[in-house]
Amino acid sequence: GVSPVGKFFRVTVTDIDSGKNRVNVRLPISVVMAGVKMGARFSPEVEGLDMQQLIRMVESGATGKIVDVLDDEDGEHVEVFIE
Repeated sequence: GVSPVGKFFRVTVTDIDSGKNRVNVRLPISVVMAGVKMGARFSPEVEGLDMQQLIRMVESGATGKIVDVLDDEDGEHVEVFIE
């Protein structure tokens, strides 16, 4: 396949009320993709993600912010970037 343009996933989870970072992880895409393809969840914080869609975006060479979710229930702002 075509090697992806973006090399890293960055996942940030911010507390909506305080604005403090709860999670700020930077993972090599190769590791994440391997995990996804084995059916593993790479992060329990990001349950709402459509992994197939994520894989397609990575394979298409997308970069920048690919997920931006406000989770009112948990008071979290989840963002995922490919960089």
